[in-house]
Amino acid sequence: MEITDTAQSEVFERLARIISRSLHIDVSQVTPDAYLDDLGAESLDLIEISMETEAEFNIWISDKSILQTSDDVFGEGVLQQDGVLTEAGKALLRSRMSGIDSKFLEGEVATKDLNHLFLKVSTWVAMIQGLMEYTPKTCPGCGASLAASVAFRMKCGQCGVETPLLSGEELNKRWVREYYEKEYLPSRDAAQTPAVQSQRVVQAG
Repeated sequence: MEITDTAQSEVFERLARIISRSLHIDVSQVTPDAYLDDLGAESLDLIEISMETEAEFNIWISDKSILQTSDDVFGEGVLQQDGVLTEAGKALLRSRMSGIDSKFLEGEVATKDLNHLFLKVSTWVAMIQGLMEYTPKTCPGCGASLAASVAFRMKCGQCGVETPLLSGEELNKRWVREYYEKEYLPSRDAAQTPAVQSQRVVQAG
């Protein structure tokens, strides 16, 4: 995968440097199509990379994947069954991860394989860009520029007011709830309507 967008390229380059330092590898090894686990990242490395990324980009990364958060909203057995994605689960990922390779979601997709997908460098670039959109830039009180503070907060250099960052988990929950109400429920009801009408015809006959 080639990253050509200027903003994406900048995010990728900054992320690549973080990964390179954390894993003690040459930055040239970090490509958009590389996977962190294939580059040698283990659990502690991923924690370090996450923390360094949060500090570098002033974001708050979710501890849960989008699928884990979605299960909390949809309930068990809707998005995945017996460790395999359902069609509803695939539809959700297509909507949330627009850059995902369509071939990846063809046929039977084991949810454990998604853990590997979420470790793809380009997936991280997209995640970072999405979170950066919600990082406050100006003080809600005086309008001055904000700078990174501590504990996931941004601080105004003029009046000192601190503004908390929105967590990735909260942003994921908002998106999932909206998707559930505006896309999943209407499509499910539309699919059920012909069956209900057919049943009524049979009963009337």
